[in-house]
Amino acid sequence: MKPLIASCHSDCRGNSVVGAIANIAFASLITLSVLSLSLSAYNTLLIRDAAIEAAARAALPQAPSQQPYLKRLLDDRLPMLASFEVQQIEQAEVIGFRVIARQPALGLVQVLPTVTEVMVAKEQLPREQ
Repeated sequence: MKPLIASCHSDCRGNSVVGAIANIAFASLITLSVLSLSLSAYNTLLIRDAAIEAAARAALPQAPSQQPYLKRLLDDRLPMLASFEVQQIEQAEVIGFRVIARQPALGLVQVLPTVTEVMVAKEQLPREQ
């Protein structure tokens, strides 16, 4: 019986090493996933703020297109790995932007493209009668 007990200890040590490696790998993936979601939320807030700023400037009377300004803001604020597409929305009384951003993903979570849409009312000059 004694040799059987000795072989159990050597097997248990091997299983604990494999278990520790698996736990470290899963903990790392979960940590990367949480970081990825946090960065995605932060980048979404940056996109929203930039779109609001550009739309507010575009709503001024006789303002030129603010799409290049918004693209420059997003280039400066977003990480290099993120890609985005900017579409201008213009209707009779409102103007705005739609930003579709694809952000890098880490860990287990696959981050979907975020769509941010901002609309503001156009300011109009008073008409002289």
